[in-house]
Amino acid sequence: MKSTRFKTKAAAHVIMDRLYSSLLLYGLLYLAAGQEPNVTEECQTAMTACENDLECSNRLAPLMAACTTGTCQPQCRNAVLNVYQNKLGRTLLKSDASCIPGREELKLCHFLPMAPIVHCSLAKLACEADLQCNSQWGVFVSECEAETARGECSTRCHGLLAAAMATPHGQALESCTCTEREDQLCTHLRDNILGACTKPTPPPPSPSDNSVTSPPVTSPEGDVEPTASSAEIIFPSLLLCALLAIRLFYML
Repeated sequence: MKSTRFKTKAAAHVIMDRLYSSLLLYGLLYLAAGQEPNVTEECQTAMTACENDLECSNRLAPLMAACTTGTCQPQCRNAVLNVYQNKLGRTLLKSDASCIPGREELKLCHFLPMAPIVHCSLAKLACEADLQCNSQWGVFVSECEAETARGECSTRCHGLLAAAMATPHGQALESCTCTEREDQLCTHLRDNILGACTKPTPPPPSPSDNSVTSPPVTSPEGDVEPTASSAEIIFPSLLLCALLAIRLFYML
């Protein structure tokens, strides 16, 4: 009899422990879900379309795995660029990203193409994926890449880059940025290719300024002769010295 009661109590304890654990788990999941931002229909629709497409889903999986560290790893950047090269992936990244796991890292590292500031590699890829922007960007790169690599930028190259940046998909190039974990491609693009042609250029000399500055005249011995302005200073000084000498002479 006692053995039966003991077994009944033990079974009841096991059931209560399992029930408590289940309630605790569901409670934590509920709290975690409550902290997530609301997923918009736009993002969810784009996510579903990407997941139902084999190529897009294969590109999306590495992004979900790599963009969760909050440290802007190169693997995350490469995954984003890979997703963007897919049409459905572009649509997803251009949404508000509310349904994308790791969206906080995407925002932190400027890996979202519609953000105010975009990673330079992503901004370049977005331009190349657009026909209007790519036509302008292609001419700039073909004619000016070697020049900008030397830190130079001609007037024509300034104009070509400005034309690319004037397109809707080229505006991000003007203020794009890089992360601290780069493979030098982004920094080269930002500091050299773009930087050389986005630095302010000094204004050209005014055409009305025709003044000519005369060089100093040298004597046969190589000494510099005093100019007219120097003579104007020396003559009054000699005159003052002469007057002072005359006054001292009469005081003796």
